[in-house]
Amino acid sequence: MRIWMLALMLGLSTTAMAAEVTGDANAGAKKIAVCLACHGVDGRTPAAPIYPRLAGQSSEYLKNALHAYHDGQRQGGMSAMMSPQAAMLSDQDIADIAAYFSEQSPCVAGK
Repeated sequence: MRIWMLALMLGLSTTAMAAEVTGDANAGAKKIAVCLACHGVDGRTPAAPIYPRLAGQSSEYLKNALHAYHDGQRQGGMSAMMSPQAAMLSDQDIADIAAYFSEQSPCVAGK
C-alpha cells in the first residue's frame, strides 16, 4: 500500500512538473517535421480526413494529448501511430510543439 501511494504521488508530481514547462513556438517550428506528414503544413491541412487539424488548438489540450500518448495513457484510434512518435519527445519538446500549433491560425471550413 505504501509503495502504491508513493508511486501515485510521484506520478502526480511528474505530471504537475510537465504542465509547468513553458513552450517556445519558434523552437516548436523546428521540431514539427514529422507532424507535417499527417497533419499538414502548419497543422491546417491534414493528409487525410482521419488526421485532426492542430492549428489553433489550445496549447494545454495539445500538451495533454501528447503527454497521454507519450505515457501510454491514450489507447485506440491513432495511438499505434502517435505513441511511438510522442515517446521520443521530452517535456520541453511537447511544450514547444504545442505552443507552435496553438499560435497557428485555425483552418476555416472548406478552405
